Amino acid sequence: MIRRFEDGDIVTSGRQFSRGKDAVAQGVYHRLRMFYGEYFLNVADGTPWFQAVLGKSPEGLAEVLIKERIISAPKVIGISEFRFEPDAAERRIGVQASIVTSDNEVAPVLLAEEIV
Repeated sequence: MIRRFEDGDIVTSGRQFSRGKDAVAQGVYHRLRMFYGEYFLNVADGTPWFQAVLGKSPEGLAEVLIKERIISAPKVIGISEFRFEPDAAERRIGVQASIVTSDNEVAPVLLAEEIV
């Protein structure tokens, strides 16, 4: 996976690819950010943000759906820590997780987004 950089630039020389647990964590991050139906080759894939996570949904459903997206990511075998923080007043959502990779390494995943 190509590393994410704070300024948004992509490096074209040197070590520009993440490996190991960093690559798995980056894959989970991008997996969570992909909206349901966004990927044109598989419209049944994606996180159901509008369909079930955001807005009014049964208590606990959003957390279950996000955990399901994380655990079904390639090379993820478990979740050791998980925190889901919806903040309707500030219109923000936060997901903090520690995932266990297939190499038995623990990697942090942080998703903090504004809901516009």
